[in-house]
Amino acid sequence: MKIPVSVIIPVYNAGDFIEKVVDAIFKQDYPGEIETIVVNDGSSDDTSLKARTMITSVPKSRTLIVIDQPNKGAAEATNTGIRNATHDIVCSVDSDVLLYPDWLKKVVQEFSDPKVAAVQGYYMTPKDASFWAKMMGYDVELRYDSIKSKYVSHVCTGNTAYRRDAIERVGLFDSSFVYGYDNDMSYRLQKAGYKLVFLKDAQCDHYWKSTLYGYLKQQFRAGYGRLKLIKKHPDRKTGDSVSNIRMILQVPLMFLILVLLLVTIPFYFLDYINGTVFLFPAFFLAFLLCERFHFAVGAVKKHNDLSALAMPFVHLLRNLVWCFATVSWLWHNLSRKVGRG
Repeated sequence: MKIPVSVIIPVYNAGDFIEKVVDAIFKQDYPGEIETIVVNDGSSDDTSLKARTMITSVPKSRTLIVIDQPNKGAAEATNTGIRNATHDIVCSVDSDVLLYPDWLKKVVQEFSDPKVAAVQGYYMTPKDASFWAKMMGYDVELRYDSIKSKYVSHVCTGNTAYRRDAIERVGLFDSSFVYGYDNDMSYRLQKAGYKLVFLKDAQCDHYWKSTLYGYLKQQFRAGYGRLKLIKKHPDRKTGDSVSNIRMILQVPLMFLILVLLLVTIPFYFLDYINGTVFLFPAFFLAFLLCERFHFAVGAVKKHNDLSALAMPFVHLLRNLVWCFATVSWLWHNLSRKVGRG
């Protein structure tokens, strides 16, 4: 198919990587025209300069546009790209994602069905990724591997093609979301009667956050954003095709463990109770570790990487961050209600 396509890259402080991302788009094995739009969302580094230097070396049937705007967040940066796009198929690609050469050709084919509004590809974890990037990447891969249907309830903006008139019909991305705006768009498209497609053979490398700080920050945003999503879409409280109920239930279980420990520890040191009372939180903690262990084994088998055995413990840390995000979200919303009252 030779349908002309626009590819939007919302970017913030990605000067070290933006050239690789754009180059991977230029090198797509795709016969149609590709318009690449880099939306620099208020970066303080040389992202814009590096992107602009590539304008002079754009290959045939490819165009490159660089737009600078004040920092408004990834959702609004993506909207800026959509508003400036020329073509009817618009792709959203994260600034840490390298598309494989056949990615675009595969996702565009799915738009022969007029009811398809979005098509997402598959994230691969690069072999040279850091430990923390692998912990995130392996987790996402295994969740995607568990998806059996071609049609899903959530597509991620990191490597997804959209039918432009469909997303304009439902109102573009909700820029009030820091995290979860892609979930929100997916849910709205489905409610409007559109289909969302997941293609496992349309692949890309995703260079997730490489440090502990980056991982924890990303998980905090994920936990906070999930609650905002549930508030807006209460029918999705049990999750979707990517984040299912087993994943969501880890938060209340972690809260239960923390509450049991907070209640019992003072009484233990005051000699009112003996140590057997800690069997209850220990049981639930062991349950969470065992539930995550199958993920670790799956990752070891798939990647031949023993570092994946750390995943159950990393996910306990993730659960703690999600609990903190939950408390922060509740505090923020209660404070607003009290202020309005």
